[in-house]
Amino acid sequence: MSNGRHSSHAGFRKAGSFMVSLLVAIRGGGWQGSLQGTTRCLHHRMACSHRVGLLFAPSVEIPLAPRRRFVHDGTAPGQDCVCLCHLQPLPCPMKRFYVVASIPLLLAALIPIAASLWVAHRQAKNDQITYLTSLADEVLRRGVASRQQLVAALNDLDRDPHAPCSQASLTRMQQLVGTSFYLQGMGSVMDGTLVCSTLTQGSDLVPLTGNHMVTATGISSWIGARLPFAPDQPFNIYARNGHAVIIHPGIVIDMPVLHADVSLGLLISTPQALIRSKGPLDAQWLALYTPDASSQVESDTHHIVFRASKDNNIAAVAAAPKAQAYGGLWAQALILAPLGLVASALFALGVAVLTRWQLSPRVRLRTALRRREFFILYQPIVDLQTGQWVGAEALLRWRRRNGTLVPPDEFIAEAEKAGVIAPITRYVIDVVLADLPELLKARPGFHVSLNLSPQDLVADGPVQYLQRRFSAMEFPAGALMLEVTERGLVNIEAARPALQAARQIGASIALDDFGTGYSSLSMLESIDIDTLKIDRIFIASIGAQAAISPVTTHIIEMAHTLQLALIAEGVETQDQVDFLIARGVRQAQGWKFARAMPLEELLAGLRVAPPSQPQ
Repeated sequence: MSNGRHSSHAGFRKAGSFMVSLLVAIRGGGWQGSLQGTTRCLHHRMACSHRVGLLFAPSVEIPLAPRRRFVHDGTAPGQDCVCLCHLQPLPCPMKRFYVVASIPLLLAALIPIAASLWVAHRQAKNDQITYLTSLADEVLRRGVASRQQLVAALNDLDRDPHAPCSQASLTRMQQLVGTSFYLQGMGSVMDGTLVCSTLTQGSDLVPLTGNHMVTATGISSWIGARLPFAPDQPFNIYARNGHAVIIHPGIVIDMPVLHADVSLGLLISTPQALIRSKGPLDAQWLALYTPDASSQVESDTHHIVFRASKDNNIAAVAAAPKAQAYGGLWAQALILAPLGLVASALFALGVAVLTRWQLSPRVRLRTALRRREFFILYQPIVDLQTGQWVGAEALLRWRRRNGTLVPPDEFIAEAEKAGVIAPITRYVIDVVLADLPELLKARPGFHVSLNLSPQDLVADGPVQYLQRRFSAMEFPAGALMLEVTERGLVNIEAARPALQAARQIGASIALDDFGTGYSSLSMLESIDIDTLKIDRIFIASIGAQAAISPVTTHIIEMAHTLQLALIAEGVETQDQVDFLIARGVRQAQGWKFARAMPLEELLAGLRVAPPSQPQ
């Protein structure tokens, strides 16, 4: 879509002349053609203004192709042109423009309003389900507590040595009732008859009525039993081994609710039975319950929430009419509708923001990750005594789709700043773990080192992801080395869980770029590392004609004192190799030995017998 500059009629008159480009499709008279207007037509200037509108000039000259000639309309002699108002029966271009332009504008206005209605509908449903879930959770909490108290009381009576219905036994029952919040009474049951209780007089025999069942836990239940002292009040009685517990069914579900049409209930899961309820609970709703499973379901008229406790063989249910949730939907929509209109006004701004967002480093990096523009090269780590490749450092590279390479120093810093380094590190982990079996097959005892950003050393970050992946595979301990920088260890306590996770899979820890950041002996003593990597800036000072930096020697001596292994980076000359060997540095990497290479080249090098000494 092209952009045009809009001017008013007064602006055109003030200018006196203008240039306009217009593509006209003419259908009629048995032909159609494209006309390009480039100059103005003075004839019918005012007469045409109402036809053309403000987007174009009041009147536009349209030179015709040589093979198509129209009657001259009174402009300069010899000029083949036609005024827009004479293009009959071609409809006015502005009318077509307004019709076409109004469609996306109308959609831009209606879509946010429709979205507002949808959001209001969804929010109303979510609010009701959240409320029902909180009610069901509270009913379940009370149900579990009451069940635990009745089981504890029955267990206590099982250990009671006194004869059933004896004064000592009834006294013990009264003590248990007095210390239990949910128990109203206790007694003894024989052949479906309550022979005595703390609620009845003496040893009156009370046949137990109500819905009788035996639960999966072996407890006999009478739901809705009637007792002589309160014939209009149903009780739930639970018995085992002749001992009974009496519970008021309403104590678990008697709680305030926002609306009177909210229904609550407590179920025994197996066999399924409603033991307490408040408000109507349709049997068809209860049939939707899956034993021992919490769920959210709905009928034609209600939202229903089940919350289950498998260990206690019970579940709570809460239900409310859908109309209750959607009753205020239109009122809420009227509030949200103006927001939709505002959203349509911000539509163009949103497009600009979206375009800018698509060009942001965060999106570019995620897009590159999705397109697999990142790849891994391996730089061998060499044993300076034998010349053998004993390991390799995995180095991330980025080749854009146009073939250009982005320097790692640029995109790694961008990824850290944009907060997307973690998924990139996980990608490196996936590639290395996929390559590791071939490397170990080509050379047993080989290891690969991975670089970690400071942002990777967090709880449940890439290191924990590596731990889960690595634990599921059969790799030997020591197959991986994780390289951390001094920047990543500024907050040692925050990084410690990640380092411990690495230890649990047998990975060694190397401190990379040592001496270039916040180096201190206290840091080395406070963290558990295995290896120091000597940065290339210190190795570069080693040479036949260069003054050796005392820092290099100091780092080597300090590592030996702390019994840490050393790997020298950026080794390029034999003088550097000789210097490192003389001071007990065992391993190194750099262009002296090999540059970073693809996996296939690394495997080919591992299959070649190494020289006895580095060359």
